[in-house]
Amino acid sequence: MAERASFTQDPDSDIVSCAACGLVFRERQPSPGAAVTTYAEDEYDRDRLEALFESHVELFTPRLARLRQLLGETETPPTVVEVGSFVGGFLSVAEAAGWTALGIDPGEEVGAFCREKNLLVRRGTAADVQVRRGSADVVAIWNTFDQLPDPRPTLAAARRWLRPGGVLALRVPNGYAFCRALTWLRRSPEVLRPPLLTAMAWNNLLTFPYLHGYSIETLSHLTGEFGWRPLAVDADTLTRLSDDHTAPWAAREEWLVKAAWRIVARANPNVAPWIDAYFV
Repeated sequence: MAERASFTQDPDSDIVSCAACGLVFRERQPSPGAAVTTYAEDEYDRDRLEALFESHVELFTPRLARLRQLLGETETPPTVVEVGSFVGGFLSVAEAAGWTALGIDPGEEVGAFCREKNLLVRRGTAADVQVRRGSADVVAIWNTFDQLPDPRPTLAAARRWLRPGGVLALRVPNGYAFCRALTWLRRSPEVLRPPLLTAMAWNNLLTFPYLHGYSIETLSHLTGEFGWRPLAVDADTLTRLSDDHTAPWAAREEWLVKAAWRIVARANPNVAPWIDAYFV
């Protein structure tokens, strides 16, 4: 049986943070080439791909509405390029709404899965796939930006692809929330530690299987180098992990701990386990 929350970045590593800006990251970083090779060779069983597709359709349906709101009226149906399209959930939602959607992903198996669903996906990275300059209304990088050893070539490509006024959408695990959760663990009475550990686990912050943990502040600083300004930030939790094979009590536990964390994040988006950040 596969661990439902397993991520590609699982080698042992210290998790450190920058004293100047607060960026959280793995001390052991793969080279960009090694990272691409690893993702290209990722393998999943068919049932897991279908379950991930369903949960991503659920996740991205409201996000498409959010993008439509941020874009405003367009003369023609919007065009979106998704970097790290994975199983194609967002592409499917966008195409169902009449958008033109292109996915970019190095994964061989997930690319084939998307093509079986008649989704347009090019195999590769943002740096080596050709997209016409100024042709995109939206560039979306969901659940992928944090896994880029060096995000700057991807941001440079997105800058070329977007038309003036186009929207850049990033979804990342919140490094600041991870640090805060560790602080709460150290300071909490013993009786409160199990619920907090459970909440961290369901949001995949327990072992931090990411290369980088951005925050609202560090994302704004990084994208600002390329001329973007913040447009909106939405607090969120991890994509739903439970499916038809999950024990009912576990599915209820996931819903409960994520609902509780969303309530906390409404008061302070900085402590949301995941953040959706939009830039123009």
